[in-house]
Parts: sequence; structure tokens; C-alpha cells
Amino acid sequence: MRDFDLNLLISLAAFVIHFTFGFFRGQFKKFSRPWSRCLYIPITINIVVRHFILNWKWQTAMVYLWPATLIALMLGGFLGARYKNRSP
Repeated sequence: MRDFDLNLLISLAAFVIHFTFGFFRGQFKKFSRPWSRCLYIPITINIVVRHFILNWKWQTAMVYLWPATLIALMLGGFLGARYKNRSP
């Protein structure tokens, strides 16, 4: 599997993980300890997975990983919290 395909797959997995944590984050008070855990645990998981699977130098990671990572994480958290607010 090429690195670009693997990066896309990891970004999709990051979106799904952050969507789930965003869903749970919606039930906690903003800026509380559980709320911040739901925010930072998926980011840590994403960093570790990308480091061990792709094993890129940091210069390459800055160009190729950060845009996909930021979009996936912000969109996943935002949509997860939105979905939680709409659920009965």
C-alpha cells in the first residue's frame, strides 16, 4: 500500500475515532476534565498511530499529515458533538 493511501486511511480512522469522542464530549461540561480527555485522547492516538505506521521524517509529516489530520479531527469532533445534540 502506498503512503498516500495509508495516510488517507489513517485520516478516515481518525475522523471516526474523533467523531465518537466528540459524541461523548457533548454530555460533559465545557472545559471540565472529562471534556478535555475526550478532546486530547484521540489526538494522542492519532499521533502515535501515524508515527509507528508511516515512520516519516517530521518535514514530510508537516507537509502531508497536518492538513489531513486537522481536517479529520476538527470535522469529526464538530460533527460528533452536533450529532449528540440532535439525538433524543
